[in-house]
Amino acid sequence: MNDSNSSLNPWLLPVTLGASGVVGFLAGKLFGQRRISADQILKIIRDDFKREGEVTGSWINQHRIPYQCFAVKTEAYEGGITRLEDDQPVDYQFIADAKTGSLLSLKRIEQSLNN
Repeated sequence: MNDSNSSLNPWLLPVTLGASGVVGFLAGKLFGQRRISADQILKIIRDDFKREGEVTGSWINQHRIPYQCFAVKTEAYEGGITRLEDDQPVDYQFIADAKTGSLLSLKRIEQSLNN
């Protein structure tokens, strides 16, 4: 009797694993490099600021900029937000990662006394 019809092809497992590895690699390259839009990032930051006070204004630059902190390099968006603190408007500038939306830098802008 011929046993080859009842057993699995010896190449089936390695070919299947290799093909799934290639598909996984390509999917990572296609979907892993996606960026969050500037508008989505601004909405996330506005929502976070709204939890602690009324937001009266915000902006974000639609063009990504290169950003480096020590050895880490990425692309980022610059923006700003104004909210009320003790009934006074307070301005903040931020830099947010273009891939994750995480704040990389947040700086409170001090108002000069000459205004």
